[in-house]
Amino acid sequence: MKKLIIVSTLTSLFAASAAMAGDMTVVGGVATFESPYKNFDDDTAVYLDARYKEGDFSIDERGLNYRVLGTDDTPLNIHATLTSAGDGYDTDDSTVFTGMDERDGSLDLGVSADYTLGDGQVKATLVHDITNNHEGFVADVNYSHDFELDYGLTVVPRAGVAYTSEDYTNYYFGVRQSEATGSRAAYNADSALNPYVGYRMTMPLAGAWSLVHEAAYVWLDDEITDSSLVDRDSAWVAAFGVGYTF
Repeated sequence: MKKLIIVSTLTSLFAASAAMAGDMTVVGGVATFESPYKNFDDDTAVYLDARYKEGDFSIDERGLNYRVLGTDDTPLNIHATLTSAGDGYDTDDSTVFTGMDERDGSLDLGVSADYTLGDGQVKATLVHDITNNHEGFVADVNYSHDFELDYGLTVVPRAGVAYTSEDYTNYYFGVRQSEATGSRAAYNADSALNPYVGYRMTMPLAGAWSLVHEAAYVWLDDEITDSSLVDRDSAWVAAFGVGYTF
């Protein structure tokens, strides 16, 4: 596992910046994070991001979206959304996982909606695992607001809350009876509610190039922090990259 699980599941933690119709922006860089898992080995990861919009199809922080209701001129839009809401771990990612079964990532399908309020936007997403890995679902509601500053700098802060179902939370943070040891107690997690804040900053450079910075912080539910795999009550991620718009 090369990125923070709880952050990767909250697909809307990275504040969105709208793509112009027909344009695709690709960002590459590095991300650093603090994992909630004990003794986690890796605190850096490759940062990749893409934004695209053409007609009813779009790529944003939620994943791949196809609009089924609404237009560019209506405040409410509803989409079918395909994303990856779960990022598994390998047993060699941390000593706390030694002797456990690996947890696989997921591909999740569902519905998302956004409602525009001036320079702000409310987004809601509900997706369910279609790979039979965690077999649960993730729901997210958040509000973001665009600020256009001097020199073309765009800042988009965001606040929201994500709900992970019992199946999801227990798959990634539970410990099966067969996996329990003297230092790793068996644990069954219930559903979890995780509030978070984040922001995205974009600064244009020469031509089609831009600088991008994103950060997010999440407060973890007791259903996660009570796990014998976890030793923190929060997690964060920060990313820096260079973008190019085609």
